[in-house]
Amino acid sequence: MVLKSVENRLERMFERTFSRPFKNALQPIEIGTRIVREVDLTRRLSTQGPISPNQVRVWLGPADAERFDGFQKALVAELEETVRQHAVSEGYSFVGPVTVEIFVDDRLKSGDLAVKTEFVGGESQPRLIAGDGRTFAVGEQPLIIGRSPDVAVVINDSNVSRRHAEVWRTSEGVAIRDLQSTNGTYVNGHRVTAVSLSPRDDVMVGTLHFRIELA
Repeated sequence: MVLKSVENRLERMFERTFSRPFKNALQPIEIGTRIVREVDLTRRLSTQGPISPNQVRVWLGPADAERFDGFQKALVAELEETVRQHAVSEGYSFVGPVTVEIFVDDRLKSGDLAVKTEFVGGESQPRLIAGDGRTFAVGEQPLIIGRSPDVAVVINDSNVSRRHAEVWRTSEGVAIRDLQSTNGTYVNGHRVTAVSLSPRDDVMVGTLHFRIELA
């Protein structure tokens, strides 16, 4: 199911741009599904649960690399998000930020690719991911969520208070606190006052859903 979801996401994003010119050649969904398989094969177990590799290197043949020329930035961004989404669905954590790099290998034929994953430590930079596609780094100062235009995470929803909730970093990760909002802050369907968050938690403020990405 996870691989099918990855294929569907990549196919929807690239079908208009890539499908026709790349017919009978390497497709973006093939790269995405191969990366997901490598992530699953190389994941590690720790006392805190499964850990996903966070650095992915992909090698393409010259012909395929040329076909992707001009679209690599969009492809890399979507492949990085694919790794993050897969990690969330499987309950994997990361030791550092997720990066995907694409290289050319003259020895590879058209349609072939090679993938290598690694665990590369880095400074933790949790992110708040909104359901509408926006992302917000959770830094030293709390992220205020609300309807007011002067807060960090603005939600244009009459059900959201001007200063509705705040997300902040803790010694163990990230937490959220309701700021005495009128309609409440919900985590996994339950109204909360303050609670620590994991990547699998579904946060809802008004009608907008959020999740946390921990690196």
